[in-house]
Formats: sequence, C-alpha cells, structure tokens
Amino acid sequence: MHARLDWKLALIYTLLVLQVLVFMIYVASTPHEDESSATSSSSAHKDSVSFVDLHSRHASNASRGKSSAGGEPHRLGIIQAETWLRDARTSTMFKSFNGTFCWDKGVNQVLMQRGGSQQRCICDSGWHGVDCGQPEVVWRAIMASKQMAKLRRRKYARRILHIFQVDDHNSALAEVIVEELYPVVDIFVVCDTSTAEDNFRHKLVKGFLAKQQDKILYVNVGSKSLESPRVLAKYVWERVKKSVRNIRDDDIYVTTDPEQILNSRALMFLKLYDGWPQPIGFRLRWCIFGFFWQHPQRTSIALGASTVGLMRELQNRTPTTVATSQQQQQQQQQQIDTNEIPQEREHLGLVIGDLNHYGGWYCQFCQGPANVISALRQKSSAKIRELLKLQVDPSAIDVSFVEELIGSGMWFDEKTNLLRASRSRESYYAPETVMNQTWKYDWLVENFYAKLDYY
Repeated sequence: MHARLDWKLALIYTLLVLQVLVFMIYVASTPHEDESSATSSSSAHKDSVSFVDLHSRHASNASRGKSSAGGEPHRLGIIQAETWLRDARTSTMFKSFNGTFCWDKGVNQVLMQRGGSQQRCICDSGWHGVDCGQPEVVWRAIMASKQMAKLRRRKYARRILHIFQVDDHNSALAEVIVEELYPVVDIFVVCDTSTAEDNFRHKLVKGFLAKQQDKILYVNVGSKSLESPRVLAKYVWERVKKSVRNIRDDDIYVTTDPEQILNSRALMFLKLYDGWPQPIGFRLRWCIFGFFWQHPQRTSIALGASTVGLMRELQNRTPTTVATSQQQQQQQQQQIDTNEIPQEREHLGLVIGDLNHYGGWYCQFCQGPANVISALRQKSSAKIRELLKLQVDPSAIDVSFVEELIGSGMWFDEKTNLLRASRSRESYYAPETVMNQTWKYDWLVENFYAKLDYY
C-alpha cells in the first residue's frame, strides 16, 4: 500500500514539474512589448500600401495638446489668423414652386405642393411678403414706420459681423447668443473685458462653444476698458479689419451688450434684402433675473445694426458710432422712466419690434445671485444707485437679498414689482435655443427661488 501511495505522489510531482516547465518555455518564447512594436513597425514598412488611422492621429494630437496646454485636451478652433467671409447665393435659400421662389422657412409647403400651378407664395402664419421672406416682427416694423420701403431680394446675401462684450460673469448668456445666432451670423467678434487668468479665452481653450468656435474672433479689450467709447470702438474695428480681409460696405455691422440677444429671423431678413432704412434699432423684451420675470416697462430699445459703409461714415463724422456698454447704461436709466429714447429714436431708420412682437431679448442680471453681486461691485456706488434706484447702501446687497428679489419678483428698490411671464402662453418667452434646451438653461426659464405662494 505504501508502494502504491509513493507511486501516485511521484506522478503528481512529475505533472507539476512539467507544468512549471511549460510555463517557463511560454514566457521565454513570448517577445517583449517593445520588441513586438518594433517588429510590427518594421513589417509595416515593408508593405507597399500603408493606411493612416485618423482616429489614432486625432487622439495623438489631443494627447500632445493635453501635455502642452496643462491638461486641456481641446484644440482651440477660434479664428487666430486672417480669414475671408464666404458669399452665399440667396437662391439656395429659397424654394421654387413652378418657377415661383418662396422663402423656405416662411412658405406653407404643403399648400404650395397641393396648389399645382400656384403662381404666388402662400405664407405660413407669422410670415409676410410676396415671397414670404418677411417675419412678423419685421413686417410690423415696416408698416409702423410708414416708410415706402422698396424691398428687393439680393443675389448674394449680406454677411453679418456681430460684436458684443463679455466679462467674468456672463459667459452663459454669451453661449446663448452664439448658439441662437450661429446659423445667421458670419463672424462673432467677442470683446473680453476680463484680464483674469480664467477669462473667456480660457473657457474657449477648455472646450466652451467647441462646435461654434470656427466663427469666433476673440479680442481682449481689458487694457482698453477705461478708454473712451470712441477709442474702444476704433480699436475693435481695427482688429476686425486686420483679421477679416474681404469686408464690404454692404455687410452688416451689429453691436450689442452682453445681455442682449437679437431676433435671428430679423437678422436673416437684413441679410437677404435691400431697401430697408438704417440704422436699425431693436425693441427688446426686457427680462430681469431670467426669462420668467419682465420689467414693468416691458421693452428696451437697443441701437444695434447698420451697414459697414454707414458705420465708417459715422465713425469719421461723429464722436461715437454705435451703442457701447457705457451708452447703454445711460439709456437704461431713461428707459426706466419713459420707456423711450426719443433723442436716439429720431435718428433710427427702423425699429424692429413692438410691445407684442420683439426684436430680441434683454436679459438683465440673468445670472446667479453671487455673480449679480460681483457684477454690481465692478461699478461705483454712485452708478449703482443711479442704475438701480437704490434707497440703501449698495454694500448691503448680499446673496440672500438677491435671492429674495428673484423669488418674489421685485426690483432692487424693493418697490417696483416685476411682471410674471408665461412660458406656455407667450411665443416670445425666450430665444429658441433656450426653449429647445430647457434642460441646459433651466435656471433661465425656471425660477428656482420662487415661493409656493407666488404660484
């Protein structure tokens, strides 16, 4: 019995030794990772055909960008050298029905296709004109102006250069502006007043507005923020001319404040047609803290657009050209009292928008409470008192105070009640990009500080 047991143990030990030997032979015969890479590389060179792995190349470039930019994998896509604006035929934007050209987004295509030999455009609700190219807000503006505007569709669309300022606190609204107007605007000239390290350009490097960066021309004006409006406007214009090489006099030069979002349909109309009077003003829906509150005066007029030719003429003739942030602040005080800017309105060729159809949105203090306070502290106490009609010391404004104002719908003077806007009943409640992405801009469409007894 002992002999049998010894025989079985010997067999087990032999099998274990064989397993160890097999494992050692496998390890010894397996090439090292570096040797494998070298071998595969050399064999690849011997092949007559080679393929480029674009995905691997992109990953490699992103990896290099990450190491060189301190952990930032996004490749900056903004305009950093000379660029040329593209020409687009307007005929590509209109649809032909039996030889009748109608604006693609304004015509009722179902009725036109049913009409057979229909010789005129049948417009959808909210669109007017023989080719359905006039949105309601523009059509009403032309009717109200009582001017004999002879509109003609252009062969080539105008190009739009949209100039607006940003600072440390309003990058979210800048995102709304760019996303809303990206299909219409050709170049966004973003004038950053911040000199901080984490400024708007830093956000762009991190991937902010990555899909729209190809139309962004970044200009830092932090060192010029104390200059006169004329000097600042001239500085920005020189930077634009240096970067955009084929600007024409009939291109459109648009300037707004960082809290102003223009109506994209109105801007598209300006691109497609000749014959409208200028300069153009925009009557904006005046929102406070978010699109859920509206100022009692309801609207604000912004001096917004003109042709490049008129802008150059005004720049050479008058001390200022178009509205700047400092001018807008002075105008806001007039609007609080009168809801008009009579001195400026006399010089406007056309004001787009009325009390029910808006030329855009002015979302004042549409930021978090902490950012509202930071924005106010950048101004002097005298300016804050004048702008907000404060009866208290501006230093007394804190986060809880601002949260209470947002929740209850009260202006800073604690006397002026704001108007509650209806998201379900008002067609101009907010820009389309906000309404289509309420999950992203929920803080602009929902009042998170509201008390239950207010609703």
